[in-house]
Amino acid sequence: MSLLSASRLAFRHPAAPQDLVADVTFHVNPGDRIALVGPNGAGKSTLLALMTGALSPTAGAIVRREGLRLATVDQVPEAPSSCTLLDYVMAAEPTLAALREVLGHLAERLDEPAAAARWADALDEYQARDGYAFEARAARVLEGLGLPAALHESPWGTLSSGQRTRGMLARVLLVPGDLLLLDEPTNHLDTDGRAWLEDWLRRQESALVVVSHDRAFLEAIAERVFELRAPATGGKAGLTTYEGDVGFFREAKELAERQAWAAYEGQQRRHTAAARAAEQRTALARDVTKTPSGQNIRTGKDFYKAKAAKVAKTAKVIVARSAREPEASKPVLDGDIPAFDWDFVPRSGDLALSVRGLAKAYGDRRLFSDLSFDLARGERLALLGANGVGKTTLLRVLLGQVPSDAGEVLWGHGVRTGWFGQEAEQLDASASALENLLAVRNEPARARLLLACLRLRGERAFQAIATMSAGERAKVALARLLLGGANVLLLDEPSNHLDLDTFEAMEATLSGFPGAIVLVSHDRRFVQAIAQRRLLLDGSGGRWL
Repeated sequence: MSLLSASRLAFRHPAAPQDLVADVTFHVNPGDRIALVGPNGAGKSTLLALMTGALSPTAGAIVRREGLRLATVDQVPEAPSSCTLLDYVMAAEPTLAALREVLGHLAERLDEPAAAARWADALDEYQARDGYAFEARAARVLEGLGLPAALHESPWGTLSSGQRTRGMLARVLLVPGDLLLLDEPTNHLDTDGRAWLEDWLRRQESALVVVSHDRAFLEAIAERVFELRAPATGGKAGLTTYEGDVGFFREAKELAERQAWAAYEGQQRRHTAAARAAEQRTALARDVTKTPSGQNIRTGKDFYKAKAAKVAKTAKVIVARSAREPEASKPVLDGDIPAFDWDFVPRSGDLALSVRGLAKAYGDRRLFSDLSFDLARGERLALLGANGVGKTTLLRVLLGQVPSDAGEVLWGHGVRTGWFGQEAEQLDASASALENLLAVRNEPARARLLLACLRLRGERAFQAIATMSAGERAKVALARLLLGGANVLLLDEPSNHLDLDTFEAMEATLSGFPGAIVLVSHDRRFVQAIAQRRLLLDGSGGRWL
């Protein structure tokens, strides 16, 4: 029996002109490993919310197996600011969390006989419920997700947004239930964290539906693929199920696209041939009406007029037969990435950046020391390393946002820097994507073309930022940065929230950028496609890979 099934599901925001999710039918079976893919704005996060019951469908129905235990990660995990990270994760088992809290309070009053007796009873129950084993498991999960023991007793209010998101993921992984729904679980994870998560999920018995931009992660996890399309993203709305892994999905999709093009082009050829044949028959009918010289005009005219009518009728039959043929829709040109002209980007000197003896530490924690490297004009450099080694800090030091402890940063002649931070660029939420770009460079044609390069085409360019998905907002922020005329880009996790197709579009767009790029990314495929050099930060002067 299915854990969850949906039939003709649709959802529309009250103020939206059309459905965000439309005509979606699927089922999730025990043990399924499903990748939910689709363009940014197709409604993937909305579909997950419909599956959990956080949103109610405007049409169709969702049926959940009786007693189904669902687990999901909130996009904005909340907790009291004084709650520690470990307390937050332990709340995955409310009974154990409550006992642990009681033990903590009573431990301060052990000199009171009544409190000591209650503490002993609570301790017995905690041990009987394997509380310490669960506590140790929680610690292992946190460490696996890149949150070391030193952070486990940190108050929630002192944690970064990335640390909170990983804390929420840890809590869900501890008690995954029957069906685990994950929306971009690899965001904020370094390479080791992603590898750990892949291994953890492979060993779980729970069914899984995951939305992720990480192609390698999906290839390692997924055994089925759901491709979602909303009306606004082009093509046929609804959900297509592929009974195979991500590699099978790509092959099947490419085959379907080739078949769709063959059907469309074949129909166009038949329509053209039919129109030409009908035109020839019509011309022949005109010729037939002419009575040959030497014949009785009256008799000949009637005979040839009747003959011409028959010929003309065959022309109408040809046209009618062509019109009755089922229409083959023209495939959506998702793969067509337009060329972009970067002539507005000024040329810098041959040496864009020179770093000498750079060092930075926070207290006793040394991030890097005696770090030196050069960056030539047009060169692409990737900064790699585990979470917390100082990749983002190094970018901020290069930009002068954070002071270094030693060393110097020398920018080359004519350099103009552009910064894309993990929190993306601040956009005007009430304005459209196009308006946000025109505020930087008032060239509508160029702005529309750049948005098209990043898969924001047609009416989507006029959509308000407030109504966009996280991935669509990231595209607009990146487009705005690229349009600003910087000739050295510093990109901190630019690929977060982007769909699989946009990854390839962004790679193609950045490949033509004439300036230099320094990027931080945990996406292995993206780094391989973009970077020419890779510098691993390891607490010292770095190591070249």
